[in-house]
Amino acid sequence: MKFNKLRTKIFTMLLLFSSHSNAFIVDKMVIISDEKGNGIITLTNDEKVPLFINAKIEEINIENYKVINKKEYGRENLSDWKISLTHQKLILKPGESKDIGIRSLCHNTSCDNSHDLMFSLPFLPSPYRPDGVEGSGMDINFGFSPVYIIPTDNPVYDYDINRTESEIIIRNKSNTIINVLVNGCNTGASKASCKQKYIVVAGREKSFSLPDAVANNDLDITVTSHDRKYKKKLLLKGNL
Repeated sequence: MKFNKLRTKIFTMLLLFSSHSNAFIVDKMVIISDEKGNGIITLTNDEKVPLFINAKIEEINIENYKVINKKEYGRENLSDWKISLTHQKLILKPGESKDIGIRSLCHNTSCDNSHDLMFSLPFLPSPYRPDGVEGSGMDINFGFSPVYIIPTDNPVYDYDINRTESEIIIRNKSNTIINVLVNGCNTGASKASCKQKYIVVAGREKSFSLPDAVANNDLDITVTSHDRKYKKKLLLKGNL
């Protein structure tokens, strides 16, 4: 399914790993909260059978640009929760879509707003049996883990962007997420192969393979914030 492949391709450009799934669809893989820290994600069942969806919340912290630490929310750390979901367990009928609300709990607990707050939201589907019981563990399909971000109110932008002949390396030293548009188009190149957009969260370093069509080209780089209030351009020379 083209839609699922597109979602998977986009998410492989991010900080985490997401398993491909044909069982259901999430409408976005990166959710930026509103000013109050709240958001919505929509799940759709594209299977011919009902699905039981089990959702989890994992708070993310990144060390040394590479190590991703996850703190799973549960009853034992309820007082530390910074967000909650309106539905952590739900049933989707064939073809049905449902909105899942994401609510900030920062009015109840201490939240450090000096940097983006980041969360992984694993949604794990399994077949739903007619007797009202979720499918067994053997039936569970791989799901999606969208990233939820509550942006800092005081963004500071700092990053390194370098290249080799085959890769572009982005180290986001900012306290917030950045979008990086890479344009290596010339008069003979197809726009589909010479333009790429990458998303790199705060404190993360990622390397991305450059298409063969732009391996030796100059690269025009545009860095923007999630809300487009910040924008900066730079040039990476080709023919290395």
